[in-house]
Amino acid sequence: MYDKLIDHIRQNTPGPGIDKQIIAEYFTPKCYGKKEHFLKQGYICRLAGFVIEGCSRNYMLSTEGKEVNIGFNFENWWIGDVCSFVNQTPSLVNTQFLENTTLLTITAKNHLDLLNKSQYFREYTNKLRSKSTLASVQNLSGLSESAKTRYRVLLEKYPKIQQRVSQKHIASFLQITPEALCRLRKSKIS
Repeated sequence: MYDKLIDHIRQNTPGPGIDKQIIAEYFTPKCYGKKEHFLKQGYICRLAGFVIEGCSRNYMLSTEGKEVNIGFNFENWWIGDVCSFVNQTPSLVNTQFLENTTLLTITAKNHLDLLNKSQYFREYTNKLRSKSTLASVQNLSGLSESAKTRYRVLLEKYPKIQQRVSQKHIASFLQITPEALCRLRKSKIS
């Protein structure tokens, strides 16, 4: 289980690597059930999690109380609200599991201790934050695209998303109705 995280760190950060014993010392395996929440809006993000197996969605509540999906998380992804986790402030997002999911979790204190202990882990974390910022900007720039283009890009990025995520959640992410998504699926996406 720890090997997946170690491999992810090595793939993203050149250097000496990190010892499995160190990872086991700072991370705790946890299993969550389908529909269970990892994080709720308004609560402080006490854990960050690396997805070993499973899938989740990030969503926000609109002023009308409607759930609006803002992203999905799959294997080899990190979950949690970075701002809430680092600053220990209330989260602006919810994270709910769409499948039974196994994570390696780390507390904010352990995360800070590991950053101070390991230059290599600090470099890895900084690289992931940079990638995350870039992905956020790309997601925002995509909002001006047509629903058809946003759907095509989603399928290119996550080829198996339709087998793992409900059409209702995909439609919410694309900011269209489930009926409009059904019409898109029937048309040829090119």
